[in-house]
Amino acid sequence: MLLSLALIGCASGSTVVSTATPIQSIGATGTNDRMTLSPGSGPNVNTLAYSADAIWRVVPAAFDSIGVTVTRLEPATKVIGNDGFKIRQRLGKTNLSRYIDCGQTQIGPNADDYEVHILLVVQVRPVTLSTSSLVTTFEASARPIAFSQGYSRCTSRGSLEAKLLTAIAAQLGK
Repeated sequence: MLLSLALIGCASGSTVVSTATPIQSIGATGTNDRMTLSPGSGPNVNTLAYSADAIWRVVPAAFDSIGVTVTRLEPATKVIGNDGFKIRQRLGKTNLSRYIDCGQTQIGPNADDYEVHILLVVQVRPVTLSTSSLVTTFEASARPIAFSQGYSRCTSRGSLEAKLLTAIAAQLGK
């Protein structure tokens, strides 16, 4: 399923085009910025009104701002991200349950107590000279710490992808 985000009317005049049914809207105070996101699995595809080179230059800083270490950097294909890291409880200062749904027990969300394996990769693809497609793949799976059990797939809530796109837009607006 495609996750889609729309960022409309940035201060710099950039736009992101989306056709997905919105479930979440985020607007920056005092601006016309608006972002719409539908959760699901699979790539999140967004069209931004910037050249691929302009976006490519700011994506590493956006990854840094959300707390994901870049371990994959392929300038020729404009692919960047982390092909997999294990984490528990939080990504930066944010509980993992805000980003993913791994089920729940009586104690609370599993994402906050389980060992979680995350993959986050972005590819920047030129569409025209002044627009580009940003393809974001986010996958997560988790397993309990106390039991010998395999990983189970988690579902994205869409908020990490939104946070990354917001960080990219903020960097482009500088």
